[in-house]
Amino acid sequence: MSNENLTREEAALRASLITVDSYDVHLDLTHTSAEFETYPVAVTVRFSAVPGSSTFIDYIHQSVESVKLNGVSLPVGQVVEGSRILLSGLRAENVLTIRGRSYFSRSGEGLHRYVDPADGRVYLYTQYEPADCRRVFPNFEQPDLKAVFNFRVTAPKGWVVSSNAELDREVEDPSDASISKRVFKPTERISTYITALVAGEYFAAFDTYTPASSVNSGPVPLVAYCRQSLKEHFDYQNIFTVTKQGLDFFQDLFAYPYPYPKYEQAFVPEYNLGAMENPGLVTFTEGYIFQSGADQAQLEGRANVICHEMSHMWFGDLVTMKWWDDLWLKESFADFMGHLGAEQANGFGQSWVTFANSRKAWAYRQDQLPTTHPIVADIPHLEAARQNFDGITYAKGASVLKQLVAYVGFEAFIEAARVYFRRFAWGNTTLDDFLAVLDEVSDRDVRLWAEAWLQTSGLSELSCQRVRDEDGSLSVRVRQVLPEGVPVSLGRPHLLKLATFVSEGGVLSPTGSLDLHLPAGVDEVLVALSEQEQALVGAADLLLLNAEDLSYAKVALDQASGLGLALEQVSSVEDSLSRGLLWGSLWSMVRDGRLEAAVFVQAVGRAAALERSATLLSNLLGQAQTAISAFSPLEDRQQLWDSLYKDLASALAGAAAGSDEQLILLRALLGLAAHSDLGVELARDLARGASESCEGFVAAAPGVAYNQVLGWKALGSLATRGLVGAQELDAARAFSPSAVAERGYAFAVAALPSAEAKEAAWRRALEDEGLSNDLLSSTAAGFQVGPDALRTGYRQAFFDFLLPVWQQRTGGMATRLIQGLFPAVDISEGSEADHPVLVATASWLAEHEDAPTALLRLVRELEDDARRALRVQAFNAASRP
Repeated sequence: MSNENLTREEAALRASLITVDSYDVHLDLTHTSAEFETYPVAVTVRFSAVPGSSTFIDYIHQSVESVKLNGVSLPVGQVVEGSRILLSGLRAENVLTIRGRSYFSRSGEGLHRYVDPADGRVYLYTQYEPADCRRVFPNFEQPDLKAVFNFRVTAPKGWVVSSNAELDREVEDPSDASISKRVFKPTERISTYITALVAGEYFAAFDTYTPASSVNSGPVPLVAYCRQSLKEHFDYQNIFTVTKQGLDFFQDLFAYPYPYPKYEQAFVPEYNLGAMENPGLVTFTEGYIFQSGADQAQLEGRANVICHEMSHMWFGDLVTMKWWDDLWLKESFADFMGHLGAEQANGFGQSWVTFANSRKAWAYRQDQLPTTHPIVADIPHLEAARQNFDGITYAKGASVLKQLVAYVGFEAFIEAARVYFRRFAWGNTTLDDFLAVLDEVSDRDVRLWAEAWLQTSGLSELSCQRVRDEDGSLSVRVRQVLPEGVPVSLGRPHLLKLATFVSEGGVLSPTGSLDLHLPAGVDEVLVALSEQEQALVGAADLLLLNAEDLSYAKVALDQASGLGLALEQVSSVEDSLSRGLLWGSLWSMVRDGRLEAAVFVQAVGRAAALERSATLLSNLLGQAQTAISAFSPLEDRQQLWDSLYKDLASALAGAAAGSDEQLILLRALLGLAAHSDLGVELARDLARGASESCEGFVAAAPGVAYNQVLGWKALGSLATRGLVGAQELDAARAFSPSAVAERGYAFAVAALPSAEAKEAAWRRALEDEGLSNDLLSSTAAGFQVGPDALRTGYRQAFFDFLLPVWQQRTGGMATRLIQGLFPAVDISEGSEADHPVLVATASWLAEHEDAPTALLRLVRELEDDARRALRVQAFNAASRP
């Protein structure tokens, strides 16, 4: 039976009945090669309970061999029901011992096993959030049942084995000298989802953090892990530097010492997330090991994530939400702190530019979906929790916290955090607990603020207009269009800055700014201006509302506020945050069908040679490609692809050797080569990096060396156009086996523009359950490129597999399949009202109203994306000269 989806009510009842003291966990990882699907597990749990009560423990298993409660063996066939083991007749104090076998994972959920194609070495790591610890060992899987964990792992003696706590001792196996048992010290009192294990033939680098901060933990051992085949690319010294600076910064900021005995960071393969805040053993995607070189935006992004996870040691690990409704209590804070730490502790001055232009774009998109939700969300069960690791919980939450800092002041905000940690250390909290602390340290009405921002959903839009009064004086009218369903009485307050610019000689120069306040409960305000402010606003050629990015809202530009100048001269604005905000407004207008995609693409093409921020350049090039592929009618795309390629090639020719701009432009051009004949020669040259030994620099980009990452990107583009075949791809894959080659090959063979290749890719994605998470995504991505006619025959099959896939695969793998294979749409086949894909989607939703809510949410979001694409394509078609 399927009973994995724990509900909030079930969790609350269980928490009212039991308190967990400790787990003794033993995993036997002696046999981990591919022929072994499972491994033995033994767990002893000590917990107190209401005498006579009944409950259950969670375990998603291959088999349960024995269950012993308080010395009495229970009949396995009677007490094991699906993923739950029933426990009745509990005493005040209980000891439960369970033995079973758990599956190795290929989905990144539970204990993931990876065999490196480069050298055959085995690598294991765990990933649990929100509730996959039960895939590894039996436990009470909910965040408010914290406990002390004692881990013991039997594994090959030469392996690295690590967990949350420090290693206590290693015990040799008396019968096999190649095997030993690692015994770890007890952990602090933590939740199940942040326990962790890493095991395998990892490369390890060591260092020690010696605090420079006034509030400190004392020396902390540092370790960084990666696969052996990646160690030549592993810049662990940079990682250690960021880590040390972050620990100094956060200990001082929070006035609370780092609360764990070590700080290890493992960069692991086929990871589903960016990173995970396991105390003492943080795990990261190995995508943060830069095999083809790193630009400043990538280094900033990694520092941001390191600081994000580090802040979780306090927000989330030390103090944890009671249930997933308050997931934002850790993720919104960590998202904010990641950017703050990247900037203030590590000197990345573009951090808040990235936040404004990229991170908030994620939030804006999510907040306009029909499935949007308040930051403090209603999470009735675990499936809903899994889906709320989204742009609302992370980026919108962090945006709103940024507003809160402006509202109550930075010092009050940090003092609230300090009180919060001291008061609730090692415990669990809710929104009310945090607001109570904020109330104590601030004279602002934080509960009204929370009601307006944390407990409503949707995206507001702000605009401003100059208004000339009868007496000739000038005012500014600020308007807010509230999201549907949010009454004006709950209108969100905004503290805003309005920046003014004048255009001189093709350069937009700032002339000043003024503070504006849109109070709660109104949707419009007319702001009277002083004489000096009237002069500023009256002379301005461009008005930038929400300068400094103090609020969360779309900002509309029009000709009166300087839309035309923004498009022509945005690159001349000196301040990168202002440029980012202007570009963000332009991109929102493209997505909303209020600015022609072609006009945006042309503006990006002009900016490509001028943009100085690596973050903005990377984002803009990605947005321009989306403007073409998703929002432009099919018949317009080729001209736009060619035009963009020419602009970027020109920019690349002028880029300094070895510069960030050079690397970013080269990567973008390789992607464009899949769509433009102009890129074929470049792609053929770069493809050599995947299929032969190449020394020296790329001819088109002196300073960039040939490498496998760029080589497989080039091969993917050539495969999409049918300019390489399966034989050439097979040879490249065999030339230098690696994770990069496996992912590149999976994409490229699926991208080949033939009916046979598409059918093979479809079957691999749906039928080969041995495909890992990464290879599944690469296969689906390859299937989706090339001529649309090759995929139209699979539309009905897509809707037929939705429910079976959701039932048979893990949530993560099912989501990858459904998102990866949802049919693309173009207005040549129909409008938003009658396109065959939307008709089929609506029909499926109507016929499956009782499907799992998480699946329904996913399909509705994909449907909305398709509707938006058709709506914007129609706008662009109607806007042709």
